[in-house]
Formats: sequence, C-alpha cells, structure tokens
Amino acid sequence: MKRPWEALEFDVGALRTYDADPERVEMIRARCVAALRARRQRERVRRLRSAIWMAWLEPAIAFGLCALYLATAFTSSLALYR
Repeated sequence: MKRPWEALEFDVGALRTYDADPERVEMIRARCVAALRARRQRERVRRLRSAIWMAWLEPAIAFGLCALYLATAFTSSLALYR
C-alpha cells in the first residue's frame, strides 16, 4: 500500500523540467531586486515619518492625559471643600 506522500513524490518526479534562458533569468532577477529595493526604500521612509510623528505625538498625549488627571483631581478637591 502506497502512502500519500509516496504517490505525490512519484507524480512530481514525472513532471518535466524547463530551464529559462540566462538572459531571461537575469532580467527577472533584476526586476525582483529593483522591486525589493523600492519596497525597502518605502519602508524606510514610512519608518522615518512615523518616528518623526511619534516623537511629538507621544509626549503630547502623555501631557494631555496628565493635565486631564490634574484637572480632575483639582476639581474633586474643590468639591470636597464646598
């Protein structure tokens, strides 16, 4: 009794193989490298933009939350004295 992977190996082994021209291989490789380089550049720009954005956004949010907490604490303490 053949196991499923043995049948698959037999079927795959029966497939014909084709080789591309070296020029076509080099053309495809160059296009892939260019696409990866462009993607890497876009990721680098996006990380830089988000780093600049977060450099002032995080402290602003922290300051806002602290100010809100202090304002609430101040109004609560004033309500105790009334």
